[in-house]
Amino acid sequence: MATQKVRRKRTLIKFAIQNSNYVEGEGACTDFEILQVPIGLNDKNEQIFTDCFYCEWLNSYGANAIQQQADGVLQPARVRMPYVKAVYDALQSKDVRIYKNGIADEQHTFCLNSAADNYIESNKRWEFQVKRYEVR
Repeated sequence: MATQKVRRKRTLIKFAIQNSNYVEGEGACTDFEILQVPIGLNDKNEQIFTDCFYCEWLNSYGANAIQQQADGVLQPARVRMPYVKAVYDALQSKDVRIYKNGIADEQHTFCLNSAADNYIESNKRWEFQVKRYEVR
């Protein structure tokens, strides 16, 4: 068997989808629900789910970073990861938050900064740009 080598350190990320519900007596409530994707079956034929995804997280630097900072983008980065249909569809059609290292606090919460690019529609790898989420 051939050995596999990871060229770059893999970064854990989680995705959360905006979920708005009406709560009687309170009105509309918005929260973010962690996206879970089925990955297979266990020995009892029950679905196994995961909410952890690994990616190549590349921070911006140089002229690109300077231009994005001038445009008001905080901590821009490029994310490359294997294609996962449920995540790709969520990024295309819903409001999604990305939690770097799986931590849902202000320093680790990012939002989409560009459209997701599925390389030549091959459904193998894809990439997208993120920026740090800023509450105003």
